[in-house]
Amino acid sequence: MIRYLFNHGRFQALLVALLIVSGLAAINGLPRSEDPRISNRLAIVTTALPGASAERVEVQVSEKIEQRLKSQAEVKHVSSISRPGLSVITVELKDEVTHAPPVWSRMRDLLSDVRNQLPANAAQPLLDDERGYAYTRLVSLAARDDSITMATLNRYAKELQNQFRNVSGVELVHIFGQAEEEIRVTVDQQKASLAGVSLAHIHAAIKGADAKVAAGTLTNAKSQMQIEVTGAFNSVARIGAIPISSNQTASQYQLADIADISRTTKTPVSEIALIDAKPGVYIAIRMLPKLRIDKFSDKIDVVVQQFEQQLPSQIELQNIFDQRGYTQARLGDLLANIAVGFILILAVLFVTLGFKAALIVGTALPLTVLFTLVSMHLYGLPIHQMSVTGLVVALGIMVDNAIVITDAVQRYRQQGLNALAAVEKAVAHFWLPLLGSTLTTILAFAPIALMPGASGEFIGGIALSVIFALIGSYLISHSLVVVFAGQFIKNEQRTGIFYQGIRTPKLSKRFAATLKYSLEKPKLTLLLVFIFPVAGFFGAGQLTEQFFPPSDRDMFQIEVHFAPQVSIESTRQAIKEMDAYIRKSQRIEKLDWMIGTNFPSFYYNMMQRNRGANNYAQAMVKVTDFRRANELITALQHQLDREFPHAQTLVRKLEQGPPFNAPIEMRIYGPSLDTLSELGQQLRTQLIAHDNITHTRPTLLSGSPKLWLNTDEAALTHAGLSLSDMATQLQSQFNGVIAGSIIDNTETVPVRVRVADQDRDDISALFSTQLTSPAATSQGLLVESYASVELTPSRGSIARRDGERVNIIEAYLNTGVLPQTVLNEVTATIEKSGFVLPHGYRLEIGGESQKRNEAVSKLLGQVGIIVVLLITVLVMSFNSFTTTALILVNALQAAMLGLLSVYIANYPFGFTVIIGLLGLMGLAINAAIVILSELNATSALTDKNKIIAAVMTCSRHISSTTITTVGGFLPLILAGGGFWPPFAIAIAGGTVLTTMLSFYFVPIAYYLLSKRKLHCK
Repeated sequence: MIRYLFNHGRFQALLVALLIVSGLAAINGLPRSEDPRISNRLAIVTTALPGASAERVEVQVSEKIEQRLKSQAEVKHVSSISRPGLSVITVELKDEVTHAPPVWSRMRDLLSDVRNQLPANAAQPLLDDERGYAYTRLVSLAARDDSITMATLNRYAKELQNQFRNVSGVELVHIFGQAEEEIRVTVDQQKASLAGVSLAHIHAAIKGADAKVAAGTLTNAKSQMQIEVTGAFNSVARIGAIPISSNQTASQYQLADIADISRTTKTPVSEIALIDAKPGVYIAIRMLPKLRIDKFSDKIDVVVQQFEQQLPSQIELQNIFDQRGYTQARLGDLLANIAVGFILILAVLFVTLGFKAALIVGTALPLTVLFTLVSMHLYGLPIHQMSVTGLVVALGIMVDNAIVITDAVQRYRQQGLNALAAVEKAVAHFWLPLLGSTLTTILAFAPIALMPGASGEFIGGIALSVIFALIGSYLISHSLVVVFAGQFIKNEQRTGIFYQGIRTPKLSKRFAATLKYSLEKPKLTLLLVFIFPVAGFFGAGQLTEQFFPPSDRDMFQIEVHFAPQVSIESTRQAIKEMDAYIRKSQRIEKLDWMIGTNFPSFYYNMMQRNRGANNYAQAMVKVTDFRRANELITALQHQLDREFPHAQTLVRKLEQGPPFNAPIEMRIYGPSLDTLSELGQQLRTQLIAHDNITHTRPTLLSGSPKLWLNTDEAALTHAGLSLSDMATQLQSQFNGVIAGSIIDNTETVPVRVRVADQDRDDISALFSTQLTSPAATSQGLLVESYASVELTPSRGSIARRDGERVNIIEAYLNTGVLPQTVLNEVTATIEKSGFVLPHGYRLEIGGESQKRNEAVSKLLGQVGIIVVLLITVLVMSFNSFTTTALILVNALQAAMLGLLSVYIANYPFGFTVIIGLLGLMGLAINAAIVILSELNATSALTDKNKIIAAVMTCSRHISSTTITTVGGFLPLILAGGGFWPPFAIAIAGGTVLTTMLSFYFVPIAYYLLSKRKLHCK
């Protein structure tokens, strides 16, 4: 094959053309996004139980639904928050689940089955599995003045939602902040009482007048005709004309005589969107996977521009968030890093190998990148920050094979061989060692590619693109590159940097002298060599831990919690004051809020856990750059704590990796709510005393006020009413009851009957409420005649996790403080304080620490099989267990040296460092294989001169590959930030140290093993 390729230049040109054309086609066709698409393994089940306390919601709703959902084998965790009137259950699937929709479908069936076990007035449980990933685009509609109502904004938002849904590539479109419209029938209690009409009677009359039902069919031998009674609700006037008969007299009234009927928005609202401090709505669009975000956003732009032209001048349409800009900026930076790395590598190759050899090796870079892109396209790996970073990682690695092959051809040509013979000898000599080194490097990255769960899906693209690049590097170097080297490198002895690169005879002699001395003193040399890995081992123990570094982004979030009893309108007023204060800060480009629920996800791992929380608000803040964001986060945290002491404000960076609620979580499990609350308060006292903890927050909240009606049951029964009758009538009057609907084009607007706001806003209104009884023949029964009222606090929320009650104490930290450092300190403080849990209670650590342990266990879960495969490859390559052990020891040394590099650079130990160490071990194995292959090829054994000659022969291309590897990672190091520099330092710094030590450790270990082997014979 090599001979044929060497002798047929046209075939070479066709192969290159095929790579170029297919690579360019792959670039155009590959999907593009900012971050990898992570399978949605989270769903939220919400169930309303109006008027119920948190305790009732827990027992009657949350617990029953949890028991049914936990029966599914795919479920990993079930967590719930029971608030007054609302149950919010979060279901998390196991990491092994990669296709969740069938699981969610089964769970919806289970929820339909469990509906019969819930209270009669409980709503149907709703499972939402569509909000677990970041939206691609957020736009907003807001009123410029008071002439535009929320109802009008809703109609325009729904129209825009429909237009977005018609765009190809749209996965889903959600509206946030919309106010539900209704036809409100506000009964005047005084007029109704004088007319002798009860609220229940009005409700029945409205329900009976809405004739949207079939009235049969006339059928004969020739045709059939549907029958329908006229009078279905079609306007407010039609509802006002409903006849109402008096319960006490024969009089008849129209509904408009005793009630005010209007089309309005439901109050209180469940969620509020504030855009530039003005009420509005958000329309969130998510793109289907495997599409190019730039082309998709262009389509959305067209719809936005056309719709904006149709809007009245009083409505403003804004682009709140566009993932396209971040994708282009991130990929642009990474591609710039690739370009800089490419230039650095070519410069290094020119200096070390000479002009011709550098050009030949340089051709391997674009060809390998093109091969990698084709492989990504065939595999279905999109272009995003992880896959492109994999190309940056592979940049220095992908020329290793080409350097070794080209250097060998150049050396053989200088020895007098003709071009074809030099090519065939280089391939015959290096195909097996380089295959072994390529496979071992692939196996080093394999645990990352095979890692299950969200962490594996997020970072797996790095490993896959590196693996594709390694395969391409091996194939291209042993085909096109080696042929180019044979054809263009001449048999000439001219010297100089242009022809042979830099030659330093004095440095070479000194290097040879040190090798000779190390072979004369092998044990002393080994002792000196092991000092550095041992130093790395001890340095690793001193490293601080930050397993998932924060994102370097020009955005951050603000979360605000108020007291549990605060209404959503009160939250709105407080947030408007906070908004005005924050806007005084410089270089803020966008500040938008969501009240009553979470802000639409604009980042891939944002959690949606505060639905239905009237006392909660979340903001998206965009500034000029990530450095300003880091400055502002710290400043705002202190300022908002000082200026708004009645609110708990959390100014938080966007985190990388799997999501968690808080950096530090302490979960106390146990049966008693009072005991859990007391234990949680003790822990909060310990935590908040730490200087770097800004806020603590329990999930078991108390303080929500509740009115208890102490009713004289005997008197009420004598009046003809039961306690449940009383509760039902009060619920109908204060919260209202749906009695019918109006069909408006494609929308159904409900008709709600309730009393006026002034008749339901305080305790006196409650006492003045009239109850109706079949036994009563005159006026209604006043509540104050049968009940007294008692105001007591109730639970604001009750948390459960996997079927157990839990109080989770969340601790939030100052920006830039490492969670593990604080966790170690507070854990030691708690132990010294004598904090002891009662029998039946237990403590569990969550947050960043738990996610770290889970990720490590998933990663290491694949290591066992990979190590066996790696050993198998090495044993098959060298047919020796002792040589394999030597290579593995060198790889372990490399890992320690990588940790030493991280320690010297003063970076924390994290997940990216682990990835770097795996890659570094693969590179160390590669260098050891090259040296040992040369030693075996020359049968050096215990001949010190041959050992020195073999090492000197390898030194140039190993040094070149080391320098090119460092050059490939240099852009990532210089880019700054917290995510990639530790990773790049671990590989680049470790590679330099490993190469220096490999030149001494590998030949000396080989010498001692050979000496022992000969001695045994």
